Amino acid sequence: MAVKLRLKRLGRSNGAFFRLNAIDSRSPRDGRVIEELGYYDPRNKEQGKQFVAKLDRCRYWLDVGAVPSETVSSLLKKSGVEHKSLRLPKPGKPKPVPAPAGEKPAEAAAPTEKPAEKPAEKAEKKEEATA
Repeated sequence: MAVKLRLKRLGRSNGAFFRLNAIDSRSPRDGRVIEELGYYDPRNKEQGKQFVAKLDRCRYWLDVGAVPSETVSSLLKKSGVEHKSLRLPKPGKPKPVPAPAGEKPAEAAAPTEKPAEKPAEKAEKKEEATA
């Protein structure tokens, strides 16, 4: 049986909280669980009470081959669990830091191309070339 560590959604429509469970991978999200391992309440303001888990049991399930979801992996990593099967999101490209409002970007400060000519100046140059 393939076991996964994943979250089970409970609560109201705009007030959700989650239970961390060891679940058979073929079960639906809110289906029958093998073992309840903790809970995650994103609305709780205290960081210590936001994610509570039985870390020794989580390590046991990871050791016997349970595959955690990405969300569960990041929550376990934040609470101090180190394991080779934790699937953490890969770091992407760093976002560019916006320039302060008072400074102009270097590209705008030093233009490398000649400024565009006005249409009237173009017409005068054509007349001089034909004469």
